[in-house]
Amino acid sequence: MTTPGDRTVPGRGGPAGHGRQAGRTATPTAPSAPDGRGAGTGPHRDSGPHPAPAAVFGGVDAAGAAAIALDLRRPRSFLRSTRVRLLVGCGLLAVVGALMATRFRDDVLGTLAAVPAPRWHWLGVCLLATAAFYVAHGVSVRAASGLRMGLGVATACQLAAAAANRVVPAGIGAIAVHLRFLERRGLNRPAALAAVASLKGAAFLVHLAGLALVAGTLRQSGIGEAVTAPVRMTVDGFGAGPVMAGLAVVGVGIGSAVAHPRVRARTRPAMRVFRGHLCSLARSPARTAVLVAGTAGTKLAQIVAIASAVWAFEGELGIASITAVYLVGSAVAGAAPTAGNVGAIEPALVIGLTASGGAGPAMVAAVLVFRLISYWLPIIPGVTALAVLRRRGDL
Repeated sequence: MTTPGDRTVPGRGGPAGHGRQAGRTATPTAPSAPDGRGAGTGPHRDSGPHPAPAAVFGGVDAAGAAAIALDLRRPRSFLRSTRVRLLVGCGLLAVVGALMATRFRDDVLGTLAAVPAPRWHWLGVCLLATAAFYVAHGVSVRAASGLRMGLGVATACQLAAAAANRVVPAGIGAIAVHLRFLERRGLNRPAALAAVASLKGAAFLVHLAGLALVAGTLRQSGIGEAVTAPVRMTVDGFGAGPVMAGLAVVGVGIGSAVAHPRVRARTRPAMRVFRGHLCSLARSPARTAVLVAGTAGTKLAQIVAIASAVWAFEGELGIASITAVYLVGSAVAGAAPTAGNVGAIEPALVIGLTASGGAGPAMVAAVLVFRLISYWLPIIPGVTALAVLRRRGDL
């Protein structure tokens, strides 16, 4: 019987659960320690001659190696100092928060008094829409990869990717989790990259299609101008010249790296597999349709979630206006180099919803509750899914 940890991944010489490289064989020598350290650090020390004290050992001299070993042998003191720093940081934040709350107490109480009591059934709809978002994302991953896997496993991977995305900015955490998951399920690295690229491409096209559908609402209500106003002010502050020069430098650097003969020679085999996976997806209309439908389902679930949060706080806004605000706001906030666009998407959504006719305090509460349910709450099942997938050998 084959367990998930015994699957053979292409390009590896052994079972996926053991992470062996192709062509590597076991030898009866003493076990080597991790991170490049020799066998002498284990319980069975090497009886051979020891190097001179001044010799360089793995790029670190003897004094540096001793210092590292000393640090590694004192995990309790390290953890204790980490806890102390964490407690001190939390204490400072609590003091600052208490001072701010005392200083602006009247303003905060006045704002909270203007927020209506939530209608809880709409918050339940928001929670269900958030769950549907991860299920739809799992459907998209199955279609993009072409692998046979259960919907539960694919959905668990999306929860684990979401948990990783809360730490690493620009979606890199989710990309890393997806690559690892697809490789453990049988794809090699170029094919896994192609699957992730197809997910990103489908999301981009669906987002553009959604913007085209709500273009009329954007022109009539001025939502687009209100949401993009901070970006325009930032560009005007720097000046168009420096912004264009920076984009040109980035473009020239990327183009030079791609056009270099050595880079092209090394990436040619991987690009061949990459193109082959994308071509196989293009030749399968059913897979492409499922991929696009699943990606559209993720957008629809997010729109339903934020609309439910708005309606929970008596925001009398139409679904077209809320859709326009979400699509434009998420596109603008996507340029922020923060994990999950934290600190960028919230103001964009509040500005857009207020420009659409919503009350300011109620829209602030709606956006915060929406982000709490759709962004922060999935961390708990995400960490659990991450641990389960690692135990099963899928990560």
